[in-house]
Amino acid sequence: MPSFETQGQVLLQPFTQVGFDYEITICSSSTANDGFIPYGTTVSSVNVIAYDKDEEVVTGELIHGTPTISENVITTPLKYPETSGDGRYKLTFQLTLSDSSKVEADFDRVVARNS
Repeated sequence: MPSFETQGQVLLQPFTQVGFDYEITICSSSTANDGFIPYGTTVSSVNVIAYDKDEEVVTGELIHGTPTISENVITTPLKYPETSGDGRYKLTFQLTLSDSSKVEADFDRVVARNS
């Protein structure tokens, strides 16, 4: 099951600063396998790391501010990476759940384009 309900890609252009929402899916029951995190858990905290196409960390360039969590929706404030520029980027979400377990989710559909 995909970890996010988000469809498509995120397109960042120069001067773009936008909060983008990523919804973490939850299994519908204790025996179901239809979500990313177990039934009865929630996302307690998140650390978001941004990478460029060469797997170099560019968190400070791509993320402006602190990601927030509300009802398993992570709002991540994104901006166009002025130094790294055009290209494809990946976000890695390191999640701590309400039962203290840890999981990781990746979103590799962030595209920066100056056109």
